Amino acid sequence: MPGIFLAAVAEFLALTKVLGFCRFVQDNTAELKLCQNGTVAIHQNTPPASALRQGGPTIALLVGSSLWGVLWWPLRHFNAAGLRGAWLIFAVYLLLAIPAGLWSWRRRHELRQHGRTLVGLLLLGGWTNVAFMLALVHGEVIRILLLFYLSPVWAIFAARIFLKEAIGWRGGLAALLAVGGSALVVSNGQGVSLADLDTNDLLAISSGLAFALSNVILRADTVLGDVHRATAVWWGCVLIALPFALVQQLPALPLPEYGYLLAFSWLWIAGATVAVQFGVARMPVSVSAVIMPFEVIVGALSAWWLAGEAPTLLELFGGTLILAAALLQITRSQGHPILLGGVEMEKGEL
Repeated sequence: MPGIFLAAVAEFLALTKVLGFCRFVQDNTAELKLCQNGTVAIHQNTPPASALRQGGPTIALLVGSSLWGVLWWPLRHFNAAGLRGAWLIFAVYLLLAIPAGLWSWRRRHELRQHGRTLVGLLLLGGWTNVAFMLALVHGEVIRILLLFYLSPVWAIFAARIFLKEAIGWRGGLAALLAVGGSALVVSNGQGVSLADLDTNDLLAISSGLAFALSNVILRADTVLGDVHRATAVWWGCVLIALPFALVQQLPALPLPEYGYLLAFSWLWIAGATVAVQFGVARMPVSVSAVIMPFEVIVGALSAWWLAGEAPTLLELFGGTLILAAALLQITRSQGHPILLGGVEMEKGEL
């Protein structure tokens, strides 16, 4: 376990440096030059805005995706150590929700006029994490990840309905590929029926749907701060996990594991959550929702290497279709304006 948390710390610190650099570049747009006559001239720099703005969110999504991709590993460790299922989720997010809640409460004036956003994130963001974690603890990692990543399909239509973003032929083709790929993953080529879906499958699918809708909420309200958003999601996890925990046996965790639990909560989960929210809040829904399938690659490789979970040939083909859908979405034209909440903007220029 110590190796897990050292890796999490390294990725989190790398993300912090990247985001800090992007903020430095954006804020320091002027430089002083000493002329030959002894005077000082101010030169206004105009760096390529699109590259600087997109670089930080993209790297944040990749780092967050990596952390979520290997999330099954510490979850199963704690589950084997005695902190199981919903109790684990409740404990992890309570450790985050209490200090974050105090921080938000002291700045509660910033929450005015964001009530709908906070409630939406509490419910949808909370269910996203709770359902996803419950599925990962007991389900097959690659299968759970692929079913979760039906979220691009949900995001395509949610962005069209709520944000008026155009679907286009690439969006329609991406949806067909993702549905076909998920059918192969679920049925393993034997025909699709609801009987093929177990509880973990349904949790993964519902988590992906909630995640897509959460992205729409984040994009519709770009004013609310990242920490406030994370606080709403974390308290949603606590409140949603509690009823599930109350019907389970009380946990018994060895004393040394509590230190690992604290590090896992504050470094791994917090880092992944903030990284993802930073990215999706600053990119179009149709793009941010499909950059993150990098998590599938990380999760599949880690599950094969550490847990011996080798995907079948049809699962690999189905996963390829889902990732092809992601590629179609990523390569959608960036030059045509879209409607975001009724305001015309250039895709990627946020």
